[in-house]
Amino acid sequence: MTFQKFGFVTLLCIYLLILAGGIVRSTGSGMGCPDWPKCFGRFIPPTKESELPLHYEITYKEKLHGEVLFNPTKTWIEYINRLIGALTGLFVLITTILAFKSGKKEFILSFLALLLVLGNAVLGKYVVDSFLLPGVVTLHMLLSIGVLFLLFKALHVKQSSIQIPTSVRTMILINLVIILVQIILGTQVREEMDHVIVQYGENAKSEWIGHLGNIYIIHRTFSWIVLISHLILWNKINKSKISSLKNYSTYLLVFLSISLITGILMAYVNLPLGSQAIHLTISLVILGLHMNTWIKTSTHA
Repeated sequence: MTFQKFGFVTLLCIYLLILAGGIVRSTGSGMGCPDWPKCFGRFIPPTKESELPLHYEITYKEKLHGEVLFNPTKTWIEYINRLIGALTGLFVLITTILAFKSGKKEFILSFLALLLVLGNAVLGKYVVDSFLLPGVVTLHMLLSIGVLFLLFKALHVKQSSIQIPTSVRTMILINLVIILVQIILGTQVREEMDHVIVQYGENAKSEWIGHLGNIYIIHRTFSWIVLISHLILWNKINKSKISSLKNYSTYLLVFLSISLITGILMAYVNLPLGSQAIHLTISLVILGLHMNTWIKTSTHA
């Protein structure tokens, strides 16, 4: 398989990993495996309490902050997330090897992406050891975004750039920054929600949103900026009649609509199952669309 084709598959794998990570966070499964890289001291995690290490409740008491009741569903959600992470690392490694044959620039960019993936794996261990310490989880996400950018850049090294008006390309960059800020705000909301869940319990799901602080209000209000800025971009592309960006502008509206709908569901329908993971993944798809389009275009007077 060529570098271009396998690089595309690798990008899909990264998005799958992000979706899996979102499911881990939304189901509270981040500590489903209290140790790393093993899970309860095993390479294949247990499915029932009788398979746990002797006196596991004492061994892992500190890491689990006293929450020693075994939940096999959460354990396997976290374990599958780790498997997808390992697969992603392998795919990025293969992409880097293929990039070596493709060209120097492609290799350097892919190799940097590989380094970020390895760094994120090490950071993943710290995420577990720190019991999902605020800020560390956000950094974990930012490194994933860095991997996406480097791979998008590598895949376009030998492709001819599409010339578009300066005002349109500038607006693409502005929207890229705006959605990135919104994603970071969203991770901060999720971190605060972790504390709310600990304080009020998993059975008080209908009360979680109501107890979130100012960061949630900022994130929700910023959604209007996201919507307005993307509509301005969509209108600008249509007015400029840039046929090469037609699919891009269409996909933006589709994914932005899904993002807004899942955001509304989370706010007003008590966080339905899967909504958080979909909301995050779709936001990163939008970010990827902006990255890909900004990288493959250039400006003309």
